[in-house]
Amino acid sequence: MNKAIFLDRDGVLDALVYYPSHDEWESPRAPEDVELLPGVADAIRTAARLGYLIFVVSNQPSAAKGKVTLDALHAVHEELVRQLGDVPITEFFYCYHRAEDRCACRKPSPYFVVEAAKKYDVDLSASWFAGDQDGDIGCGRQAGVRTALLQYARSNPKRGAERADQSFDDLAHFVRWLAQQDPSYVRESPN
Repeated sequence: MNKAIFLDRDGVLDALVYYPSHDEWESPRAPEDVELLPGVADAIRTAARLGYLIFVVSNQPSAAKGKVTLDALHAVHEELVRQLGDVPITEFFYCYHRAEDRCACRKPSPYFVVEAAKKYDVDLSASWFAGDQDGDIGCGRQAGVRTALLQYARSNPKRGAERADQSFDDLAHFVRWLAQQDPSYVRESPN
């Protein structure tokens, strides 16, 4: 069986964007708004070298809320993939529904984690969910994976009700900690 790291997207891989129209920090609505957070690409590469499959599981309700088109959200995804480059992400899972739609796939539902586990033979007990909000931690807990809360400052209002197994400043710190837990991991020396 495989082990995996399930990652939220916004506030974990890329920066949240302030939109005055709704007076809140939200996921990017246009490709030009996508900004990778520092160290993300290297952290994912390291996690893959540690033997983890990498999945992104993210709620993306902006189109359903009428803030942007679905085509724009697809363009944001393509820009994120472009900026990540050759980073080994196995699959992206997006829920485009609003909370009031009561779909099966919106976090904190573990739907996409369970689907990925079936599709890729993932041992959930050997896996992690890393995110910056309570919904991410709740999703991971319901799926039966360990959880890592990433302390992204712009997400402060959306956490505090869930308790994660571990807490880190960001994805790079989390993966560095994972590497320290793995005695077989040999750090690559810089050229």
